[in-house]
Amino acid sequence: MKTLAISDSARKKEQGSMLLELLISMVVLVIGLGGLMILLVSAMSTNKKAGNDTTSTMAAEHILEQITAQPANATANLTLTDCAGTALNVATIGAVVGAGSGANGGNGAALTSAGIVDWTQDYAAVPNGYAVQYVACGNGGRQVTYDIRWNVITMSSYTRMVMISARPKGSATVGGLQFIMPVNLRTIGGM
Repeated sequence: MKTLAISDSARKKEQGSMLLELLISMVVLVIGLGGLMILLVSAMSTNKKAGNDTTSTMAAEHILEQITAQPANATANLTLTDCAGTALNVATIGAVVGAGSGANGGNGAALTSAGIVDWTQDYAAVPNGYAVQYVACGNGGRQVTYDIRWNVITMSSYTRMVMISARPKGSATVGGLQFIMPVNLRTIGGM
């Protein structure tokens, strides 16, 4: 039987190969962890946006319920108080389509031709009482301000349609990382 002996030249060629393998595996690990970190940051951002969407919907529903609880021919404004203790003036008076203050609608914020609140309209241009800056309370005492706008269309002396839309104040209107679609709700009510 012959024994194979490793020559000195073969040993010298293998020296340092473990260090090179370790370096390559570390580079692969860093690239993988970098991709995972991007995924985690993206998931956290998406989770925050989803929470804002949910709160936008709840704030819009709150005001929508208060408006629709009034008779269709009501002429008095409501006063609501937000989380910050601010008294908000909420107008509920409707108008026939084209006869009110809102483009493509009745009284209130302008509507697009599709019948949703037009967010290109400047906040200051919305008639008084048809838009509010609503402060909602969150976890840990955090407060988020929502821009809420609505339009009231009189359909008959007993019914009216209310379109309401909300989004976090200061969110981008188009594109960008902080873009949040406004919540749009519509209902018909009256007595």
